[in-house]
Amino acid sequence: MLTERNILCYSVVLELFFGITGIVVALCSDSRAVMLDGGYSLLCTLTMLANVRVARLVKLPVSAERPFGSATLEPLMLLFESLILLALCSVLLSVAAYQIVQGGNLPAFDLALIYEVFSTLVGGATAIGFLYLYRKIQSPLIYFEYQEWVVDASVSATAMVAFALACFMGDTHPVTPYIDSVLTLLLLVFLIRLPMATLRKNFRQLLLQDIAEPGLTHALEQALAAAATKIGLLHYQIHTICLGRWLWVNIELAIPTGKSTLTNDDVHLLRSAAEQQLRAQVKHFQLNIVMSPQPSVISS
Repeated sequence: MLTERNILCYSVVLELFFGITGIVVALCSDSRAVMLDGGYSLLCTLTMLANVRVARLVKLPVSAERPFGSATLEPLMLLFESLILLALCSVLLSVAAYQIVQGGNLPAFDLALIYEVFSTLVGGATAIGFLYLYRKIQSPLIYFEYQEWVVDASVSATAMVAFALACFMGDTHPVTPYIDSVLTLLLLVFLIRLPMATLRKNFRQLLLQDIAEPGLTHALEQALAAAATKIGLLHYQIHTICLGRWLWVNIELAIPTGKSTLTNDDVHLLRSAAEQQLRAQVKHFQLNIVMSPQPSVISS
C-alpha cells in the first residue's frame, strides 16, 4: 500500500543514490555543474529524512503538550529546507564566478554527460510519478518533493545539452572552458526560484498570513447562508489561514437581536453545513465556531 511515509522513503533512497553518484562523478570529472546537481540531490536527501518524520507528527491528535497540534512543524521544516538550498546556491555561485574570472576549466565532459543523461531520464519519470501521487494524497510534502524532482530533472536536462555541445565542440574551442562555469550560473538562476518561493510562502504561514483562496471562502459563505437564515443569523465572519496541509477556519457569529445566545442545535446546524463544504474541498481542516455580541467585521 502506498502511504505518504512510503512515498517519501522511496524519494529519500533515490535522491541519496543520485546525490552520492553526482558527487563522485563531479570529483572525477572536475565539473562544478555536476557538483551542483549532486549537491542539490544530497541536500534534498537530508531534508527528505526530516520530512518523513514531520509527515507523521503533523497528523498526531492534540494533547496536553500540543493543545493546538503540530501544524506549524510543516511550514517550519520547509522554511529551513529553503534556507539550506539558498546557502548551497550562494556557495556555488561564488565558485562559478571565480572560475570564469580565472579563465574557466575543462572537466571530463564525456563522463559528466553519461551521468546527466541517466539523471534526466530517471528524474523526469520520478517527477511525473510524484505529481500523480500528490493528486491522490494531497500532501504538501509530496508536492514539495515533486517540485524538487522537476527541478532536478530540469537541471540534469540542461546540463546534458550543454555537455553534449561541449563534446561536439572539443576541448580546443575557445568557448569550451567556460561552458561548465556559465552553465552553473544559469542553473543557479533557475534553481533559486524554488527555495525563494517556498521560503516566502512558508514564512507567511508561520506569521499566520497565508489566507485561503477567495473561492474557498466564498463557497463556505454560500454553504452557511441557508443555515444562517434558518436560525435568524444575519451577520457572521469567516477567517481562514493555511498551515502546511491544514486549513484553519474560524467562524465568528454575531448573536441575533432578541437572543441571549445561540442554542446547541443552532451551532450544530452551522457546523454541519460548514464541515460538509470543507470536506468537499480540503482533506485536513480545523473548524472553530465562536460567538460574540458584535462581529469585528460584518459580513453576511
